Amino acid sequence: MISGDSTTSCIWILEDHEVFAKQIRRLISHETDLTCPHHFTSAADLFDKLKFTTERPDLLLLDLGLPRRSGLEVLADLRQILPDLKVLILSASDDRDKVYRAICSGASGYLLKTADPEEILSGIRDVIHGASALSAPIASMILQGFARYGPVEHIEPLTSREEEVLRLLVRGLIKKEIADELLISQHTVDMHLRSVYRKLQVRSQTEAVSKALRQGLV
Repeated sequence: MISGDSTTSCIWILEDHEVFAKQIRRLISHETDLTCPHHFTSAADLFDKLKFTTERPDLLLLDLGLPRRSGLEVLADLRQILPDLKVLILSASDDRDKVYRAICSGASGYLLKTADPEEILSGIRDVIHGASALSAPIASMILQGFARYGPVEHIEPLTSREEEVLRLLVRGLIKKEIADELLISQHTVDMHLRSVYRKLQVRSQTEAVSKALRQGLV
């Protein structure tokens, strides 16, 4: 928190859509308990700010559809350097994979940009105070996903390398990026993924991510 008023929570925004970002900043500016001093249009600008100043927000509003770097990658990096930072996704996307990956990567909530202003403000306050915030369609999607895959079941244990591959898969990395991250070949990544799919009894990346989240594997 950078404000001198201990009752005011500081919000930063990472959103490349200028008009939408200004609307959110204007919305926040009318609240006595919230302030929004910074809006960033790229991940590079955000990380430069974090690198060269001691300012830190209480909460970051993060869009997933960013240029050059996905919001999921940004979220994963933020978890490494600022593990206690609260992040609330505010996105136009209701893609199931993106929702699951965002939550698995540590997002405290997921709101759609179609949410009304009061829902956005309420979601911000909920996350700041330690709760989660989900738009109704997102909450419904998650519940349906859990219902679809049924109760948690015993699975064959994954090796440490398979867990690493699965964790990177959940973060949204493609096979080449996983290979580069782990300093192994794409062929080896394929081999590990086949083993992961077999052990989880799934046939696709979507099913693997969903089941990994439900089982608490990552």
